[in-house]
Amino acid sequence: MIRFFVLVLCVMFLFPHIVQAQEQKSTRELADEAYEFQQYPRAVNLYNDLVSKSKNPPLEIMGKLANSYLKMGTIPAATYWYENMLKRPESGDSIRLIFIEMLKRTEDYKKAKEQIALLSDKRKAMLLAGCDSAVAWKSLLPDYALENIKDLCTQNDEWISGVTKQGLLIEGNGYRKMGISGKSESHPNVDERIGQPYFKSYMLKQYIRGNANNVLDEVIPSVLGRLPYNIGPVCFNAREDTAYVTINQLVETRGLKQTFNLLIFRTVKDKDGYKWKKLEFVRELNYKGSSSSHAVINREGNVLYFVSDRPGGSGKSDIWYSERQADHSWGTPKNCGPVINTSEDEACPTINEYGYLYFSSKGHPGMGGYDIFRVAGDRATWDGLQNLRSPVNSGGDDMGFILRGNDLEGFFSSNRLGGMGGDDVYHFMDAHLTEKLKQPDTAKLAVVTPETVTKPTIKPEIVAVKPPAPDTLTNPDKAVVGRLEKLRFLYDYNSAVLLDESKRVLDNVAAVLKERPNWRLIIKSYADSRGSDSYNLNLTAQRCYAVIAYLTNKGISPKRFSYQNMGEKDPINPCSDGVPCTESQHQENRRTELTVVH
Repeated sequence: MIRFFVLVLCVMFLFPHIVQAQEQKSTRELADEAYEFQQYPRAVNLYNDLVSKSKNPPLEIMGKLANSYLKMGTIPAATYWYENMLKRPESGDSIRLIFIEMLKRTEDYKKAKEQIALLSDKRKAMLLAGCDSAVAWKSLLPDYALENIKDLCTQNDEWISGVTKQGLLIEGNGYRKMGISGKSESHPNVDERIGQPYFKSYMLKQYIRGNANNVLDEVIPSVLGRLPYNIGPVCFNAREDTAYVTINQLVETRGLKQTFNLLIFRTVKDKDGYKWKKLEFVRELNYKGSSSSHAVINREGNVLYFVSDRPGGSGKSDIWYSERQADHSWGTPKNCGPVINTSEDEACPTINEYGYLYFSSKGHPGMGGYDIFRVAGDRATWDGLQNLRSPVNSGGDDMGFILRGNDLEGFFSSNRLGGMGGDDVYHFMDAHLTEKLKQPDTAKLAVVTPETVTKPTIKPEIVAVKPPAPDTLTNPDKAVVGRLEKLRFLYDYNSAVLLDESKRVLDNVAAVLKERPNWRLIIKSYADSRGSDSYNLNLTAQRCYAVIAYLTNKGISPKRFSYQNMGEKDPINPCSDGVPCTESQHQENRRTELTVVH
């Protein structure tokens, strides 16, 4: 502490003119300096001070203020300033394009289309198609049971980056104070660009264990635990003895200005398989002066995909690939081509099923921000691009699509409206997900206007099943069918979690189905009369999926199940809308029933 004060006093004594010059910098100079150094929270405060003192602030100041808010993820404030910029006669299409993107992020597609109509930009038709598709997709009943995993979400950012045999990989900057891996940081280092702590990589082990507790651990803390700046994503090979890590690396310092790039490093386990070695720079995958990040390896281990803004791409950030060579090094990276890459940003590649790549894009027609897409192929040969639509995609940034091993549930991340903070982790379930993904028309763009879209009548989703074969059941089997169809699985209020008693009964149901492999089930779920029709339809879908997921985990193929999410239809007592009832009476209506198809 003494040395610090001595140093400051010496500087002030020897160089008083420097101190005086610093004190004489104007608010505009300080604001521009903060903006140039990407210290956006500080820039926001200074630019706000400037615009508050001027009735007609320069367009440049308004633009830097709006962009600072955008970089920080403060969309409402950014939208406000871009809209005000458009009131100035000197503004043009470049500002209008950003404002349109802000409107799409808040899912104000009607106003976005009004602004698109004023454009002279060549992308006008594509932008209109994206808005029309978003309106059409949002008008449909939800395809998936979707929930925000609030136990994993903070007021900061958490997003899915991949998966291992042990668990789900999450990048987050809101966990540093939580004592994960036995360590907590009361004052973590802050990224001055956004005013939040730097990111670290974590693993959610509940993903594999299937218990009720979310267990978060740091990823390779012995190697990554003390690194400065942002860490991750992390990708493992199939044997999980090699990890490719994205590091936010300081590459240049000029005066007070620092330049960071995302670079890919590698760490491997020692020959005993217990200790991770020091990080090494992967020369083949990085390009001087550019960023390279978010590596993911295919199942065979011979192709690695990653994101880079290096020269030779289609636009801003593209997805590239590299092939493993005979000496186990990686070959010269090549661009994945125009089916995937656009003039805008592509990011967050993930691999689930064999022969498919999932990624996020701002350049393909979509709902706003980053949308998640699925495409078949490998390397530079791709076909059948699919937008995963609502409710997976939204007006916000959607990324990191991961399927669980049972192919009927998974995870992704989004900063959509209604979340807890920035990027949140979402969980989805759909017993017929793989069939829906194989439908060839998933990405077709419906050209409609908000006025022509009529709201569908709220009715249960009835999944068709084949008519039963002629009755050949033995009397004992008929008795079993009778017992199965009398079962009722009850739920707590506003919950799709199976009760312990329900799980014990479903264990017996699974045993019956294993003994009779030709039998199938129609699973019907109901809600009580409280809540809106649309909410209860979604809730009963989640109850259907909870039963399907449980039986699937017991070894029964999901192809043997169909479901009907009935909402509050067919109560078994008089407790309909407006009728006073006890909680036990309401619970009788919150149920799942089974119908046997043989």
